Amino acid sequence: MTSNINSELIQFTSRPAWFKFRGKAMIFVGSLVALLSVLSPDVYIMGESASWIPVISIVVLIVGVFRCIDALAADTAQGFLYNIHGGVLDIVVGFLVVLSTDGEANNLNLLIVGYMLTQGIYRNILLSVAKISNPLSNRITGIISIILGIMIWIDWPTSMWFIAFSLSVDISFRGWALVVLSSSINK
Repeated sequence: MTSNINSELIQFTSRPAWFKFRGKAMIFVGSLVALLSVLSPDVYIMGESASWIPVISIVVLIVGVFRCIDALAADTAQGFLYNIHGGVLDIVVGFLVVLSTDGEANNLNLLIVGYMLTQGIYRNILLSVAKISNPLSNRITGIISIILGIMIWIDWPTSMWFIAFSLSVDISFRGWALVVLSSSINK
């Protein structure tokens, strides 16, 4: 490893295997729920016909908890602020979504649109400030979040399964970006 590793990446250099494992788990769970959202869109979970929304919102919540733990373990202010911002956003949105699944897509649209757009824009702004190796994966992940957020915003298609699918795809691509970042640091 070279000695010119940026301070933003120090947390990844000490535990790259953990971040790679976590990224692969996010890819697997996100892909599985995305596939289930398409194959079986009308699932009855937690007393509501809310598709796979409760499941993926719990996954978003867990991802947020891990990001907050990463923030507390960060050695730099930049690492702390980056992770705590994303972690708190994930936790709040995860709680709000799991508590507001009443089977109506319209009740969740603006919340999910705001979440997806914020995540996508934040990732792309972060790339202009932090110097990370292989930023393409984060840029692609941010663009996908923005596109899915806009699709939900314009109500195309307006349904619970598409909201669950979009959140699942976002989690999968965030996992992919984590794996790519961990792999590039190992090299």
